[in-house]
Amino acid sequence: MTTINTARRAFLRGRSADRDILGPRMPWAVEGFAAVCERCSDCIEACEESVLKKGDGGYPSIDFELGGCTYCGACVEACTHKALDRSIDPPWQLKASIGAGCLSAQGITCRSCGDACDSRAIRFRLELGGRAIPSLDNTLCNGCGSCIATCPTHVIQIQEAA
Repeated sequence: MTTINTARRAFLRGRSADRDILGPRMPWAVEGFAAVCERCSDCIEACEESVLKKGDGGYPSIDFELGGCTYCGACVEACTHKALDRSIDPPWQLKASIGAGCLSAQGITCRSCGDACDSRAIRFRLELGGRAIPSLDNTLCNGCGSCIATCPTHVIQIQEAA
């Protein structure tokens, strides 16, 4: 398979790190994932939630607009190149953040992200006047991304925890 210099691709696209090219990190990705991954698409085909897709350079990438990761491990079982390792715990350091354009924060009834959050990391605080403000507990957030696909204003983001 053709070798892709991800550092060069990042530089030519004005990005600073390989992570920018690979998109959100795959769950259970080993250190040096880009060097180990053969871009065979076995993990993409095995994904039960169909949230993995072929990303930049042919590397698998997770697309939270398609739904959330259930951590079923089918991608790990399908990876014969040892680019994914289920013993890595937690599978990644991704956490959600809710932007200022949230409908509920503007007084419009919407709780779709909270309904989609199985870990109950997103709850709503009632305020005077009937407004419910979303409250995100990062200690409960597992970075599954289920909240992203359901958000009608697309103000929820998933990023590496600091």
